[in-house]
Amino acid sequence: MKVMRFMIFLFGFLWGTSVGAQGFGALDLRAKTAPDFQSPAELAAWLTKGLSAEKDKARVLAAWMVYRLERDGFRHQELIRWSNKNRAAPEALDNDTFQTRIGTPQDFAQLFQTLGSAAGLNVHVIEGFAARDIAAFRYQTPAGQAIEVLADQWLGSYHLQRYQAAWNAVWADEKWHLVDTYWMIADQDLYAARNIQNVREMKRLLKRRSQNPPNRQALMRGKRIDNRYFFAKPSFFIQTHYPIEVEWQLMSVPWTWTSFANR
Repeated sequence: MKVMRFMIFLFGFLWGTSVGAQGFGALDLRAKTAPDFQSPAELAAWLTKGLSAEKDKARVLAAWMVYRLERDGFRHQELIRWSNKNRAAPEALDNDTFQTRIGTPQDFAQLFQTLGSAAGLNVHVIEGFAARDIAAFRYQTPAGQAIEVLADQWLGSYHLQRYQAAWNAVWADEKWHLVDTYWMIADQDLYAARNIQNVREMKRLLKRRSQNPPNRQALMRGKRIDNRYFFAKPSFFIQTHYPIEVEWQLMSVPWTWTSFANR
């Protein structure tokens, strides 16, 4: 009887451990409960202590970013406003995302690379366009669409800048994996600072937050992780993310821009 109970206990323990590892529960909990640190290097060391698998290190860092950062709603709205005017948006404001806890997709990608490097990971920043729905082309013929893409990207039209984005590739298990910590925040509409009206107000907000960041309870409120954008399958990722450097699609047969925009 004792042997049987032990076997049942052992099976339950191993099964629970396997499920927990697969679901990242323990790693996500570590990210949630992490204390505040003065530097990304100190944070990365604490988060990844005792972890050897590259995927586990990447996960705990990505989870921390979901739970402890907010998306910059002011910049998001600004890109849309200037795109509607077919004009180049002003440069993004200088911002130490680690201190202010708010950032653009580019800020998220750069900070994830910084944390990953501190943890001994090889992390690459990928720039491109990201959206669930690209606005319809102004031209309907393939030739017209090709010309429009050239105009948008290289000839001074700014139709596409609203979709400008950045994400990461992480080297693990002898291959590259795609991660977008910005899109891992599950609620598509969860933005901070989206009601700020001008650059002056945004600068004041960044200054306040750099001196006194929001507490962890405020940052984590309502947060859920969208696991689809962590170590995402390239065939899934390409449906919403188009890198400027085509090789970062990680697809055996890369998509064309027209295929992406008309998906």
